Amino acid sequence: MNNTDSLLAILPVLVVMATGMLVLVCDACIPAWRRARVLTGTLSLFGIGIAVVFSVIEINTYHAQTSAFNGAVSVDHFSQACNLILLTTATIAVLLALTYLESRKLNLGEYYALVLFSTGGAMLMAAAQDLIVLFIALEILSVALYVLSGFARTEAKSEEAALKYFLLGAFAAGFLLYGIALIYGGSGTETTGGTTNLLALAALLKSIGHPTVMLMTGVALLLVGLGFKAALVPFHMWTPDVYEGAPTSVTAYMAAAAKIGAFAALLRVFNALTPVADYWLIAIQILAVLTMFGGNILAVTQDNVKRMLAYSSIAHAGYLLVAVSAMTSAEAHDQAFGAAIFQLLAYTLMTMGAFGVLIWLSRGGKDYQTLDDLKGLIKRDPPAAYLMLLFMLSLGGMPPTMGFIGKWYLFNAAIAAHQIWLALALAGASIISIAYYLKIVWTMCFQEPDRRVVADRPSMPAGVIVALLITVSVTLLCGVIPNLINPLMTAAHTVLRP
Repeated sequence: MNNTDSLLAILPVLVVMATGMLVLVCDACIPAWRRARVLTGTLSLFGIGIAVVFSVIEINTYHAQTSAFNGAVSVDHFSQACNLILLTTATIAVLLALTYLESRKLNLGEYYALVLFSTGGAMLMAAAQDLIVLFIALEILSVALYVLSGFARTEAKSEEAALKYFLLGAFAAGFLLYGIALIYGGSGTETTGGTTNLLALAALLKSIGHPTVMLMTGVALLLVGLGFKAALVPFHMWTPDVYEGAPTSVTAYMAAAAKIGAFAALLRVFNALTPVADYWLIAIQILAVLTMFGGNILAVTQDNVKRMLAYSSIAHAGYLLVAVSAMTSAEAHDQAFGAAIFQLLAYTLMTMGAFGVLIWLSRGGKDYQTLDDLKGLIKRDPPAAYLMLLFMLSLGGMPPTMGFIGKWYLFNAAIAAHQIWLALALAGASIISIAYYLKIVWTMCFQEPDRRVVADRPSMPAGVIVALLITVSVTLLCGVIPNLINPLMTAAHTVLRP
Protein backbone atom coordinates (compact mmCIF):
# COMPACT_ATOMS: atom_id res chain seq x y z
CA MET A 1 0.00 0.00 0.00
CA ASN A 2 1.14 3.56 -0.67
CA ASN A 3 0.68 6.26 1.97
CA THR A 4 -2.74 7.33 0.70
CA ASP A 5 -4.08 3.78 0.72
CA SER A 6 -2.63 3.24 4.19
CA LEU A 7 -4.41 6.32 5.50
CA LEU A 8 -7.67 5.15 3.95
CA ALA A 9 -7.17 1.74 5.58
CA ILE A 10 -7.18 3.28 9.08
CA LEU A 11 -9.89 5.82 8.31
CA PRO A 12 -12.13 4.79 11.26
CA VAL A 13 -9.27 5.53 13.69
CA LEU A 14 -8.52 8.85 12.00
CA VAL A 15 -12.19 9.89 12.12
CA VAL A 16 -12.40 9.18 15.86
CA MET A 17 -9.18 11.08 16.57
CA ALA A 18 -10.21 14.03 14.37
CA THR A 19 -13.59 14.21 16.12
CA GLY A 20 -11.81 14.36 19.47
CA MET A 21 -9.67 17.27 18.24
CA LEU A 22 -12.70 19.07 16.85
CA VAL A 23 -14.53 18.65 20.16
CA LEU A 24 -11.58 20.23 21.98
CA VAL A 25 -11.34 23.17 19.57
CA CYS A 26 -15.07 23.91 19.60
CA ASP A 27 -15.30 23.70 23.39
CA ALA A 28 -12.27 25.94 23.89
CA CYS A 29 -12.95 28.58 21.23
CA ILE A 30 -16.74 28.95 21.00
CA PRO A 31 -18.40 30.20 24.23
CA ALA A 32 -21.93 29.55 22.92
CA TRP A 33 -20.92 25.96 22.13
CA ARG A 34 -19.55 25.53 25.65
CA ARG A 35 -22.78 26.77 27.19
CA ALA A 36 -24.92 24.41 25.09
CA ARG A 37 -23.32 21.31 26.58
CA VAL A 38 -25.40 18.87 24.57
CA LEU A 39 -23.61 19.94 21.37
CA THR A 40 -20.32 18.36 22.46
CA GLY A 41 -21.96 15.00 23.10
CA THR A 42 -23.91 15.22 19.86
CA LEU A 43 -20.76 15.94 17.84
CA SER A 44 -19.01 13.01 19.54
CA LEU A 45 -21.84 10.66 18.62
CA PHE A 46 -21.84 11.98 15.05
CA GLY A 47 -18.11 11.27 14.69
CA ILE A 48 -18.54 7.79 16.16
CA GLY A 49 -21.36 7.13 13.68
CA ILE A 50 -19.15 8.09 10.74
CA ALA A 51 -16.40 5.79 12.04
CA VAL A 52 -18.93 2.94 12.27
CA VAL A 53 -19.91 3.49 8.63
CA PHE A 54 -16.27 3.37 7.49
CA SER A 55 -15.61 0.23 9.57
CA VAL A 56 -18.55 -1.55 7.93
CA ILE A 57 -17.34 -0.42 4.50
CA GLU A 58 -13.86 -1.77 5.21
CA ILE A 59 -15.25 -5.13 6.32
CA ASN A 60 -16.80 -5.42 2.86
CA THR A 61 -13.71 -4.02 1.11
CA TYR A 62 -10.85 -6.02 2.63
CA HIS A 63 -11.75 -9.69 2.25
CA ALA A 64 -8.28 -10.89 3.26
CA GLN A 65 -5.64 -9.57 5.61
CA THR A 66 -3.99 -6.42 4.25
CA SER A 67 -1.04 -4.59 5.71
CA ALA A 68 -0.78 -0.81 5.86
CA PHE A 69 2.17 1.46 6.61
CA ASN A 70 4.75 -1.02 5.42
CA GLY A 71 3.40 -3.88 7.52
CA ALA A 72 3.00 -1.95 10.79
CA VAL A 73 -0.81 -2.05 10.82
CA SER A 74 -3.08 -4.95 9.88
CA VAL A 75 -6.37 -4.26 8.13
CA ASP A 76 -8.57 -7.34 8.47
CA HIS A 77 -11.99 -8.37 9.69
CA PHE A 78 -10.68 -8.97 13.21
CA SER A 79 -9.50 -5.39 13.64
CA GLN A 80 -12.75 -4.06 12.16
CA ALA A 81 -14.81 -6.29 14.46
CA CYS A 82 -12.90 -4.89 17.44
CA ASN A 83 -13.46 -1.39 16.03
CA LEU A 84 -17.22 -1.91 15.98
CA ILE A 85 -17.23 -3.19 19.58
CA LEU A 86 -15.08 -0.25 20.71
CA LEU A 87 -17.28 2.26 18.88
CA THR A 88 -20.32 0.71 20.57
CA THR A 89 -18.51 1.16 23.89
CA ALA A 90 -17.78 4.81 23.11
CA THR A 91 -21.39 5.42 22.10
CA ILE A 92 -22.74 4.04 25.37
CA ALA A 93 -20.07 5.94 27.32
CA VAL A 94 -21.09 9.26 25.74
CA LEU A 95 -24.80 8.60 26.35
CA LEU A 96 -24.18 7.73 30.01
CA ALA A 97 -21.93 10.76 30.46
CA LEU A 98 -24.61 13.14 29.21
CA THR A 99 -26.67 12.08 32.23
CA TYR A 100 -24.04 11.49 34.88
CA LEU A 101 -21.70 14.42 34.26
CA GLU A 102 -24.54 16.93 34.18
CA SER A 103 -25.81 15.76 37.57
CA ARG A 104 -22.28 16.00 39.01
CA LYS A 105 -21.47 19.42 37.46
CA LEU A 106 -18.65 17.79 35.46
CA ASN A 107 -20.06 18.07 31.94
CA LEU A 108 -16.94 19.48 30.30
CA GLY A 109 -15.91 19.13 26.67
CA GLU A 110 -12.52 17.59 27.39
CA TYR A 111 -14.26 14.52 28.83
CA TYR A 112 -15.67 13.58 25.44
CA ALA A 113 -12.38 14.32 23.71
CA LEU A 114 -10.54 12.01 26.11
CA VAL A 115 -13.08 9.24 25.50
CA LEU A 116 -12.58 9.60 21.75
CA PHE A 117 -8.77 9.66 22.01
CA SER A 118 -8.69 6.54 24.20
CA THR A 119 -11.11 4.80 21.82
CA GLY A 120 -8.81 5.63 18.92
CA GLY A 121 -5.85 4.23 20.85
CA ALA A 122 -7.70 0.98 21.57
CA MET A 123 -8.73 0.69 17.91
CA LEU A 124 -5.09 1.08 16.88
CA MET A 125 -4.10 -1.59 19.42
CA ALA A 126 -6.48 -4.03 17.75
CA ALA A 127 -4.87 -3.38 14.36
CA ALA A 128 -1.22 -3.18 15.49
CA GLN A 129 0.97 -5.63 13.61
CA ASP A 130 4.20 -4.16 14.94
CA LEU A 131 5.12 -4.06 18.61
CA ILE A 132 6.25 -0.42 18.39
CA VAL A 133 2.84 0.58 17.03
CA LEU A 134 1.25 -1.50 19.80
CA PHE A 135 3.21 0.42 22.44
CA ILE A 136 2.24 3.81 20.96
CA ALA A 137 -1.43 2.78 20.76
CA LEU A 138 -1.37 1.51 24.35
CA GLU A 139 0.01 4.82 25.58
CA ILE A 140 -2.66 6.78 23.67
CA LEU A 141 -5.30 4.65 25.36
CA SER A 142 -3.69 4.79 28.79
CA VAL A 143 -2.85 8.50 29.07
CA ALA A 144 -6.46 9.44 28.30
CA LEU A 145 -7.71 6.94 30.90
CA TYR A 146 -5.32 8.31 33.55
CA VAL A 147 -6.89 11.75 33.16
CA LEU A 148 -10.45 10.40 32.98
CA SER A 149 -10.08 8.42 36.21
CA GLY A 150 -9.26 11.67 38.04
CA PHE A 151 -11.89 13.73 36.25
CA ALA A 152 -13.78 14.52 39.49
CA ARG A 153 -11.01 16.90 40.51
CA THR A 154 -12.60 17.98 43.80
CA GLU A 155 -12.94 14.42 45.16
CA ALA A 156 -10.04 12.79 46.99
CA LYS A 157 -10.98 9.27 45.84
CA SER A 158 -10.94 10.28 42.20
CA GLU A 159 -7.54 11.95 42.54
CA GLU A 160 -6.21 8.89 44.37
CA ALA A 161 -7.54 6.62 41.61
CA ALA A 162 -5.80 8.68 38.93
CA LEU A 163 -2.49 8.70 40.79
CA LYS A 164 -2.52 4.95 41.44
CA TYR A 165 -3.48 4.18 37.86
CA PHE A 166 -0.80 6.50 36.48
CA LEU A 167 2.05 5.22 38.66
CA LEU A 168 1.28 1.54 38.17
CA GLY A 169 0.52 2.07 34.48
CA ALA A 170 3.87 3.79 33.91
CA PHE A 171 5.60 0.93 35.72
CA ALA A 172 3.81 -1.64 33.53
CA ALA A 173 4.65 0.35 30.39
CA GLY A 174 8.32 -0.02 31.33
CA PHE A 175 7.93 -3.80 31.42
CA LEU A 176 6.22 -3.74 28.03
CA LEU A 177 8.86 -1.56 26.39
CA TYR A 178 11.75 -3.57 27.83
CA GLY A 179 10.03 -6.74 26.63
CA ILE A 180 9.77 -5.31 23.10
CA ALA A 181 13.50 -4.48 23.19
CA LEU A 182 14.38 -8.03 24.25
CA ILE A 183 12.14 -9.52 21.56
CA TYR A 184 13.90 -7.36 18.98
CA GLY A 185 17.31 -8.48 20.22
CA GLY A 186 16.31 -12.12 20.65
CA SER A 187 14.83 -12.39 17.15
CA GLY A 188 18.07 -11.38 15.44
CA THR A 189 20.38 -13.92 13.80
CA GLU A 190 23.96 -13.86 12.56
CA THR A 191 22.81 -12.77 9.12
CA THR A 192 19.70 -10.68 9.84
CA GLY A 193 18.72 -8.04 12.37
CA GLY A 194 15.91 -8.33 14.87
CA THR A 195 12.27 -7.52 14.19
CA THR A 196 9.25 -6.17 16.00
CA ASN A 197 6.85 -7.02 13.17
CA LEU A 198 4.52 -9.82 14.21
CA LEU A 199 4.31 -11.51 10.81
CA ALA A 200 8.09 -11.47 10.39
CA LEU A 201 8.48 -12.74 13.95
CA ALA A 202 6.03 -15.59 13.30
CA ALA A 203 7.87 -16.61 10.13
CA LEU A 204 11.20 -16.54 11.95
CA LEU A 205 9.95 -18.67 14.85
CA LYS A 206 8.42 -21.15 12.45
CA SER A 207 11.72 -21.56 10.64
CA ILE A 208 14.03 -21.85 13.67
CA GLY A 209 11.65 -24.01 15.74
CA HIS A 210 12.90 -22.85 19.13
CA PRO A 211 13.32 -19.34 20.57
CA THR A 212 16.30 -17.85 22.38
CA VAL A 213 16.24 -17.18 26.11
CA MET A 214 16.33 -13.45 25.41
CA LEU A 215 13.27 -13.64 23.17
CA MET A 216 11.22 -15.63 25.67
CA THR A 217 12.21 -13.24 28.45
CA GLY A 218 10.88 -10.46 26.25
CA VAL A 219 7.63 -12.36 25.72
CA ALA A 220 7.27 -12.75 29.51
CA LEU A 221 7.75 -9.00 30.06
CA LEU A 222 5.32 -8.26 27.23
CA LEU A 223 2.74 -10.45 28.97
CA VAL A 224 3.27 -8.50 32.20
CA GLY A 225 2.65 -5.18 30.45
CA LEU A 226 -0.48 -6.36 28.65
CA GLY A 227 -1.59 -8.28 31.74
CA PHE A 228 -1.69 -5.03 33.70
CA LYS A 229 -3.93 -3.39 31.12
CA ALA A 230 -6.19 -6.48 30.99
CA ALA A 231 -6.25 -6.69 34.84
CA LEU A 232 -4.93 -10.25 35.07
CA VAL A 233 -4.02 -11.71 38.45
CA PRO A 234 -1.47 -10.87 39.90
CA PHE A 235 -1.31 -7.59 37.97
CA HIS A 236 -4.80 -6.54 39.04
CA MET A 237 -4.25 -4.66 42.29
CA TRP A 238 -5.05 -1.25 40.80
CA THR A 239 -8.43 -2.29 39.45
CA PRO A 240 -10.82 -2.14 42.47
CA ASP A 241 -9.39 1.13 43.79
CA VAL A 242 -9.49 2.85 40.41
CA TYR A 243 -12.98 1.55 39.57
CA GLU A 244 -14.31 2.76 42.94
CA GLY A 245 -12.63 6.17 42.87
CA ALA A 246 -13.27 7.14 39.25
CA PRO A 247 -16.59 8.76 38.29
CA THR A 248 -19.12 6.03 37.49
CA SER A 249 -19.42 6.94 33.80
CA VAL A 250 -15.61 6.70 33.53
CA THR A 251 -15.59 3.35 35.31
CA ALA A 252 -18.18 1.99 32.88
CA TYR A 253 -16.11 3.08 29.89
CA MET A 254 -12.76 2.04 31.35
CA ALA A 255 -14.01 -1.43 32.29
CA ALA A 256 -14.86 -2.15 28.66
CA ALA A 257 -12.46 -0.17 26.46
CA ALA A 258 -9.24 -1.15 28.23
CA LYS A 259 -10.29 -4.81 28.24
CA ILE A 260 -11.13 -4.84 24.54
CA GLY A 261 -7.87 -3.17 23.53
CA ALA A 262 -5.75 -5.39 25.76
CA PHE A 263 -7.30 -8.65 24.61
CA ALA A 264 -7.27 -7.67 20.94
CA ALA A 265 -3.52 -7.13 21.36
CA LEU A 266 -3.06 -10.36 23.33
CA LEU A 267 -4.86 -12.39 20.70
CA ARG A 268 -2.88 -10.90 17.83
CA VAL A 269 0.51 -11.05 19.56
CA PHE A 270 0.20 -14.60 20.87
CA ASN A 271 -1.31 -15.75 17.59
CA ALA A 272 2.02 -14.72 16.03
CA LEU A 273 3.86 -16.62 18.79
CA THR A 274 1.94 -19.85 18.18
CA PRO A 275 4.99 -21.65 16.65
CA VAL A 276 6.61 -21.58 20.11
CA ALA A 277 3.38 -22.06 22.11
CA ASP A 278 4.99 -24.88 24.10
CA TYR A 279 7.16 -22.28 25.84
CA TRP A 280 4.39 -19.91 26.98
CA LEU A 281 1.09 -21.80 26.91
CA ILE A 282 1.32 -23.10 30.48
CA ALA A 283 1.89 -19.53 31.75
CA ILE A 284 -1.28 -18.34 29.98
CA GLN A 285 -3.27 -21.25 31.43
CA ILE A 286 -2.01 -20.63 34.97
CA LEU A 287 -2.84 -16.93 34.66
CA ALA A 288 -6.31 -17.84 33.37
CA VAL A 289 -7.06 -20.06 36.37
CA LEU A 290 -5.64 -17.56 38.89
CA THR A 291 -7.58 -14.71 37.31
CA MET A 292 -10.90 -16.57 37.06
CA PHE A 293 -10.87 -17.86 40.62
CA GLY A 294 -9.05 -14.89 42.18
CA GLY A 295 -11.47 -12.34 40.74
CA ASN A 296 -14.58 -14.29 41.70
CA ILE A 297 -13.46 -15.24 45.22
CA LEU A 298 -12.43 -11.67 46.06
CA ALA A 299 -15.70 -10.31 44.66
CA VAL A 300 -17.77 -12.39 47.10
CA THR A 301 -16.46 -10.35 50.06
CA GLN A 302 -17.25 -6.90 48.62
CA ASP A 303 -20.00 -4.56 49.82
CA ASN A 304 -19.28 -1.83 47.29
CA VAL A 305 -20.96 -2.60 43.96
CA LYS A 306 -18.29 -0.79 41.91
CA ARG A 307 -15.53 -2.81 43.59
CA MET A 308 -17.58 -5.96 43.11
CA LEU A 309 -17.90 -5.22 39.39
CA ALA A 310 -14.15 -4.51 39.31
CA TYR A 311 -13.42 -8.02 40.56
CA SER A 312 -16.04 -9.32 38.14
CA SER A 313 -14.05 -7.58 35.38
CA ILE A 314 -10.92 -9.39 36.57
CA ALA A 315 -12.73 -12.74 36.46
CA HIS A 316 -13.95 -12.07 32.92
CA ALA A 317 -10.37 -11.38 31.89
CA GLY A 318 -9.62 -14.92 33.06
CA TYR A 319 -12.46 -16.28 30.95
CA LEU A 320 -11.06 -14.49 27.90
CA LEU A 321 -7.62 -15.95 28.53
CA VAL A 322 -9.22 -19.35 27.87
CA ALA A 323 -9.65 -18.20 24.26
CA VAL A 324 -5.98 -17.13 24.08
CA SER A 325 -5.02 -20.61 25.28
CA ALA A 326 -7.43 -22.43 22.96
CA MET A 327 -6.33 -20.60 19.80
CA THR A 328 -2.99 -22.43 19.90
CA SER A 329 -4.82 -25.53 18.67
CA ALA A 330 -5.30 -25.69 14.90
CA GLU A 331 -8.73 -27.30 15.39
CA ALA A 332 -9.94 -24.55 17.73
CA HIS A 333 -8.13 -21.50 16.30
CA ASP A 334 -11.06 -19.83 14.52
CA GLN A 335 -13.53 -20.99 17.16
CA ALA A 336 -11.44 -19.40 19.93
CA PHE A 337 -11.20 -16.08 18.08
CA GLY A 338 -14.96 -16.08 17.47
CA ALA A 339 -15.66 -16.90 21.11
CA ALA A 340 -13.39 -14.07 22.24
CA ILE A 341 -15.15 -11.55 19.98
CA PHE A 342 -18.58 -12.64 21.25
CA GLN A 343 -17.48 -12.56 24.90
CA LEU A 344 -15.89 -9.12 24.52
CA LEU A 345 -19.14 -7.70 23.13
CA ALA A 346 -21.21 -9.51 25.76
CA TYR A 347 -18.98 -8.32 28.59
CA THR A 348 -19.10 -4.75 27.29
CA LEU A 349 -22.89 -4.64 27.16
CA MET A 350 -23.43 -6.42 30.49
CA THR A 351 -20.92 -4.38 32.47
CA MET A 352 -21.78 -1.00 30.98
CA GLY A 353 -25.46 -1.84 31.49
CA ALA A 354 -24.87 -2.55 35.18
CA PHE A 355 -22.98 0.72 35.62
CA GLY A 356 -25.75 2.41 33.64
CA VAL A 357 -28.28 1.33 36.27
CA LEU A 358 -26.09 2.90 38.98
CA ILE A 359 -26.05 6.11 36.95
CA TRP A 360 -29.85 5.88 36.57
CA LEU A 361 -30.15 5.74 40.36
CA SER A 362 -27.57 8.49 40.90
CA ARG A 363 -29.41 11.12 38.90
CA GLY A 364 -30.80 12.70 42.08
CA GLY A 365 -27.34 13.82 43.20
CA LYS A 366 -26.43 10.90 45.48
CA ASP A 367 -23.82 8.53 44.03
CA TYR A 368 -25.18 4.99 44.38
CA GLN A 369 -22.31 2.56 44.96
CA THR A 370 -22.89 0.25 47.92
CA LEU A 371 -25.20 -2.67 48.60
CA ASP A 372 -26.93 -0.55 51.27
CA ASP A 373 -27.90 1.90 48.55
CA LEU A 374 -29.67 -0.92 46.68
CA LYS A 375 -31.71 -2.25 49.61
CA GLY A 376 -35.36 -2.64 48.68
CA LEU A 377 -34.79 -1.27 45.19
CA ILE A 378 -37.58 -3.47 43.84
CA LYS A 379 -40.03 -1.39 45.90
CA ARG A 380 -38.50 2.03 45.28
CA ASP A 381 -37.62 1.74 41.59
CA PRO A 382 -38.85 -1.52 39.99
CA PRO A 383 -37.54 -0.81 36.44
CA ALA A 384 -34.01 -0.22 37.75
CA ALA A 385 -34.19 -3.39 39.86
CA TYR A 386 -35.35 -5.53 36.94
CA LEU A 387 -32.64 -4.16 34.68
CA MET A 388 -29.94 -4.81 37.28
CA LEU A 389 -31.35 -8.32 37.77
CA LEU A 390 -30.99 -9.00 34.05
CA PHE A 391 -27.39 -7.77 33.92
CA MET A 392 -26.41 -9.73 37.03
CA LEU A 393 -27.89 -12.94 35.59
CA SER A 394 -26.11 -12.33 32.30
CA LEU A 395 -22.77 -11.66 34.01
CA GLY A 396 -23.28 -14.88 35.94
CA GLY A 397 -23.83 -16.78 32.69
CA MET A 398 -27.49 -17.67 33.12
CA PRO A 399 -29.63 -18.48 30.05
CA PRO A 400 -31.20 -17.01 27.97
CA THR A 401 -28.73 -14.14 28.08
CA MET A 402 -25.68 -13.15 26.07
CA GLY A 403 -23.43 -13.93 29.04
CA PHE A 404 -24.44 -17.59 28.94
CA ILE A 405 -23.76 -17.88 25.20
CA GLY A 406 -20.35 -16.19 25.56
CA LYS A 407 -19.19 -18.60 28.25
CA TRP A 408 -20.62 -21.53 26.29
CA TYR A 409 -18.56 -20.54 23.24
CA LEU A 410 -15.41 -20.23 25.37
CA PHE A 411 -16.12 -23.61 26.99
CA ASN A 412 -16.57 -25.25 23.58
CA ALA A 413 -13.36 -23.66 22.27
CA ALA A 414 -11.40 -25.11 25.20
CA ILE A 415 -12.98 -28.54 24.59
CA ALA A 416 -12.13 -28.35 20.86
CA ALA A 417 -8.53 -27.54 21.80
CA HIS A 418 -8.49 -30.65 24.08
CA GLN A 419 -7.93 -28.44 27.14
CA ILE A 420 -10.58 -30.16 29.21
CA TRP A 421 -9.23 -29.13 32.61
CA LEU A 422 -9.28 -25.46 31.58
CA ALA A 423 -12.89 -25.79 30.43
CA LEU A 424 -13.81 -27.33 33.80
CA ALA A 425 -12.00 -24.50 35.60
CA LEU A 426 -14.05 -21.99 33.62
CA ALA A 427 -17.26 -23.76 34.63
CA GLY A 428 -16.21 -23.92 38.29
CA ALA A 429 -15.26 -20.25 38.43
CA SER A 430 -18.58 -19.30 36.83
CA ILE A 431 -20.46 -21.19 39.55
CA ILE A 432 -18.60 -19.23 42.24
CA SER A 433 -19.53 -15.96 40.53
CA ILE A 434 -23.24 -16.68 40.99
CA ALA A 435 -22.81 -16.09 44.73
CA TYR A 436 -22.04 -12.38 44.52
CA TYR A 437 -24.28 -11.63 41.55
CA LEU A 438 -27.21 -13.12 43.47
CA LYS A 439 -26.06 -11.19 46.54
CA ILE A 440 -26.95 -8.00 44.68
CA VAL A 441 -30.29 -9.51 43.60
CA TRP A 442 -31.06 -10.56 47.19
CA THR A 443 -30.28 -7.06 48.47
CA MET A 444 -32.55 -5.43 45.89
CA CYS A 445 -35.48 -7.80 46.23
CA PHE A 446 -35.54 -9.18 49.78
CA GLN A 447 -34.10 -6.50 52.06
CA GLU A 448 -36.05 -3.55 53.36
CA PRO A 449 -35.09 -0.15 51.95
CA ASP A 450 -33.10 2.24 54.07
CA ARG A 451 -35.36 5.06 55.25
CA ARG A 452 -32.58 7.56 54.54
CA VAL A 453 -32.75 6.79 50.83
CA VAL A 454 -34.68 9.42 48.92
CA ALA A 455 -37.37 7.75 46.81
CA ASP A 456 -38.24 10.67 44.55
CA ARG A 457 -35.79 11.49 41.78
CA PRO A 458 -35.94 13.72 38.72
CA SER A 459 -37.30 12.38 35.46
CA MET A 460 -35.10 10.09 33.39
CA PRO A 461 -32.84 11.89 30.91
CA ALA A 462 -32.73 10.60 27.35
CA GLY A 463 -29.04 9.63 27.36
CA VAL A 464 -29.25 6.93 29.99
CA ILE A 465 -32.55 5.64 28.55
CA VAL A 466 -30.97 5.07 25.12
CA ALA A 467 -27.84 3.52 26.64
CA LEU A 468 -29.84 1.06 28.73
CA LEU A 469 -32.12 0.23 25.81
CA ILE A 470 -29.07 -0.65 23.71
CA THR A 471 -27.46 -2.81 26.38
CA VAL A 472 -30.56 -4.66 27.53
CA SER A 473 -31.98 -5.33 24.05
CA VAL A 474 -28.73 -6.68 22.59
CA THR A 475 -28.00 -8.72 25.74
CA LEU A 476 -31.37 -10.46 25.47
CA LEU A 477 -31.58 -10.67 21.69
CA CYS A 478 -28.10 -12.17 21.23
CA GLY A 479 -28.79 -14.52 24.11
CA VAL A 480 -31.72 -15.96 22.17
CA ILE A 481 -30.35 -15.53 18.62
CA PRO A 482 -26.52 -15.48 18.91
CA ASN A 483 -26.14 -15.92 15.14
CA LEU A 484 -27.02 -12.24 14.72
CA ILE A 485 -23.36 -11.31 15.23
CA ASN A 486 -21.87 -14.16 13.21
CA PRO A 487 -20.21 -11.66 10.82
CA LEU A 488 -18.16 -10.39 13.78
CA MET A 489 -17.40 -13.85 15.13
CA THR A 490 -16.04 -15.10 11.81
CA ALA A 491 -13.53 -12.24 11.79
CA ALA A 492 -10.78 -14.67 12.80
CA HIS A 493 -10.76 -16.23 9.34
CA THR A 494 -8.74 -13.27 8.08
CA VAL A 495 -6.15 -13.45 10.89
CA LEU A 496 -3.21 -15.28 9.36
CA ARG A 497 -2.09 -18.44 11.11
CA PRO A 498 1.66 -18.71 11.61
